[in-house]
Amino acid sequence: MKSKEIIKIANKIINNRMDLDYLSSLYGTVIFRQEKEKISESELQQIQSALIASGIYSQIQKTTKEYLLRLLLEYSKVKQENTRINLILFMITILTTTLTGAILKGSDPFMTLEGLAKGFPYAFAILSILGAHEMGHYLYAKKYKIYSTLPYFIPFFIPAFNIGTLGAFIKMRSPIPDKRALFDVGIAGPIAGLIVSLFFLFLGFSLLPDLEGVKEYVTQIHDWSETGEDALTLGDPLLFDLIRTLMSGEHLPMYEVYHFPFIFAGWIGLFVTALNLMPIGQLDGGHISYALLGEKAKFVAIAAFIALALLNFYSTNWILWTILILLVIRLKHPPTLNDKIELDSNRKSLAWTSYIIFVTCFSPMPLYFS
Repeated sequence: MKSKEIIKIANKIINNRMDLDYLSSLYGTVIFRQEKEKISESELQQIQSALIASGIYSQIQKTTKEYLLRLLLEYSKVKQENTRINLILFMITILTTTLTGAILKGSDPFMTLEGLAKGFPYAFAILSILGAHEMGHYLYAKKYKIYSTLPYFIPFFIPAFNIGTLGAFIKMRSPIPDKRALFDVGIAGPIAGLIVSLFFLFLGFSLLPDLEGVKEYVTQIHDWSETGEDALTLGDPLLFDLIRTLMSGEHLPMYEVYHFPFIFAGWIGLFVTALNLMPIGQLDGGHISYALLGEKAKFVAIAAFIALALLNFYSTNWILWTILILLVIRLKHPPTLNDKIELDSNRKSLAWTSYIIFVTCFSPMPLYFS
């Protein structure tokens, strides 16, 4: 939309309840203002919601005497991106995860199509988990009229241990209306990804053979080891350990998990959930913390970052993640367009539950040599 069209629509929605500041255009912005005695905060929120429904984003500000409604023209003019790159990256990621899945099962995916096909179960599971996580964000963003891209999957493949992808992400191109929208968009991804991860974990353990069957399967890939000495071993988060116990899968050593595609994909899903639920910056956990605690969330973020930094003395797994948070993700969360709308009791309960989910999915040492 052009600026004149945006102002015309805004004028119609505001309907003389606020006055257009004609001088504000000299500073490259559009501001409506009204004295505090002549308009209520709830009425301002209704105006802002109606503007968002029309694709116009605004920010509520206040002075000692007035309320200001600033139209965010740069977001209101956003255009839909070309989705071809999303599709191309997704197709390449199907290939890289299939190659990885085949190698993890001891097949050579470069020799025959049959060898490549053995990687499909892993590719299907891991992409379902990552896709559910990102689509959770995407669908709730659409619900709140927040412009966002479709998921970008990141393909990755090297002829060594890897998971075939560096994950996926969406870009939100417009600001978050309020804390409730921030919370819903932030938590939808981890919850959706966790549900699909649990599905594949339960499915994988239900298909797991007994100890002799596990040994027979693994020996087709490499020699069996009773102790796993010098073997690459996965960390055992509380939730994974609980499911393994409930499903009588204790006979599967953690240094052999990655040969079982559904179980390994489920483990990755828990790991990704934990990473995203760290209560820091613009991670999903940071969104949740800010929605719950407001400005006080920065203290939680600082404490979490210090704990993560100290964890590097225990496990070198976290060095890169610590650097990324410090340089890219950052600690502080930006405000929403209207921070005055607080979470209701149900959302607050779910927010506190997300901290429990984080703890049960987190492993201090995700990868190590036993």
